[in-house]
Amino acid sequence: MMVLKIVAAVLAVLPIASASPAPSVPLNDLLSNPASFGFGSLSGAVKAQVEKLSGLDNCQCACSLLSILVPAKVSISTSPNYQDIPYWSVQQSEVTPACRIDVTRAEDISTTVKVSKLTQCPFAVKSGGHAAFAGGSSIQNGILINLAKLNEVTLSNDRKTTRVGPGNNWYDVYQVLDPLGVSVVGGREAGVGTGGLILGGGISYFAGRFGWACDNVRNYEVILADGRIVNASPTSYPDLYWALRGGSGVNFGLVSRFDLATFEQGLLWAGSRFYDFSHNASLAETFSKFVANAPTDDFAHLYIAFGYVAQLGGFVGVSGPAYGKPVADAPIFADLNKIPSLADATGFNNMSGLSAALNQTTFARQTFKTVTLKDDPALLKAIIKIFTEEASTVLDVPGLLPFFAFQPLSTNIISKMSKNGGNALGLSVVDGPLTIMNLNWGWTNAADDTRVFDTINRFISRSFDLAKSMGLDHDFIYMNYASQDQDVYAGYGKANVDRLKAVQKKYDPQGVFENLQPGYFKL
Repeated sequence: MMVLKIVAAVLAVLPIASASPAPSVPLNDLLSNPASFGFGSLSGAVKAQVEKLSGLDNCQCACSLLSILVPAKVSISTSPNYQDIPYWSVQQSEVTPACRIDVTRAEDISTTVKVSKLTQCPFAVKSGGHAAFAGGSSIQNGILINLAKLNEVTLSNDRKTTRVGPGNNWYDVYQVLDPLGVSVVGGREAGVGTGGLILGGGISYFAGRFGWACDNVRNYEVILADGRIVNASPTSYPDLYWALRGGSGVNFGLVSRFDLATFEQGLLWAGSRFYDFSHNASLAETFSKFVANAPTDDFAHLYIAFGYVAQLGGFVGVSGPAYGKPVADAPIFADLNKIPSLADATGFNNMSGLSAALNQTTFARQTFKTVTLKDDPALLKAIIKIFTEEASTVLDVPGLLPFFAFQPLSTNIISKMSKNGGNALGLSVVDGPLTIMNLNWGWTNAADDTRVFDTINRFISRSFDLAKSMGLDHDFIYMNYASQDQDVYAGYGKANVDRLKAVQKKYDPQGVFENLQPGYFKL
């Protein structure tokens, strides 16, 4: 039988650890009472293979069980035929799982969670793999749940909802929706995965009209800690639905499908402009004015960024205006249009083209970091000066490409976050308008990690200390731009954190996701 061949192949490549299974894996109990572990009745062939498992540690046992229960979907990392899957950052690729399961349906994820609980083998989940630190969606010696084949993109007959699998990146989604003349509130970069962006919040070109991506999910299909598959919406498991809107999936359940609110959408006007660094003050003033005035035009979006590119002669400025209609240079961009640019790549495009144009080059090594500030042009200009001072100390680092950006969190965006019961982020219109500052630095060698991280930390500390001294600091930390050492949930406010913990306790009373899914941000 095919199952016997698969298990034989698995056992052939797994290193032998001892003469008997690890004592913490109750295989005999599984055979005698599979229902107590959430499994249905086991066939005779399956039982025969389970009985043969011996000499395996917990994760070897887990991988063997998965090969029996979900045949043809499991790859063992020690096999000569094992193929690594790509990640955006090298740090994520530096760890190797014991095995990978390429799931094709929610039931496969459910089985994997049950096997992880039974064997106490930890796991990680990969959607787009766009985290910047090892373990974000990768794992050493555990189970890697690869969502890539959960790649459905299906528009409903009434054109109001799109079913999206978490294995898609945003380019995949837009490639389906653009020809249909519709869109969803999603990411701006092609290679970012749908899962991480939505569950962490989700900045979008359409945020002024609809809020963030997490505010436009009609329903989540979720695998709970006990293996049940449920649908969370405003009317079904509403507490879980609220928690998933910005609270991340790693604390509550694993999302196997998003049902996204969908709207009619044709071409946009958008793109990038590049500037001589002498215009940095004008860019800061223009952005600050835009964030304050954004509620006058919900179709407009703007970010600005600054970085060092040796090929362009040093420090440069970038702007990213976008308008949700095919209207060039809308009046809200009047001040931006007065700033002379070195190059202008704005124009009419669809979301597929825009996301591909903005997609970032893969660096050897990556890091993120973020803080949130109250809107003030003097603060932004001072932070740009701090950036040049700190980045200049490490320009000799091979492959260094240091950039940071100011992203809009205007009051019209925040106001849209309250629909359908609100999200978990803890933001209020009275706090705004706000600016999210995010760093994205790339470099080549691990030997330079300490220098780069120290420089980034000084830059962030100096900037945030200055904001505090000016009364312009804010506690919010945007998860999708956060570094591993940042306390994301502290910025959500105590009341929301307490509510999130209550939801976590209700749906995962044994701490399965807390203890067995070690990566990413935990409550």
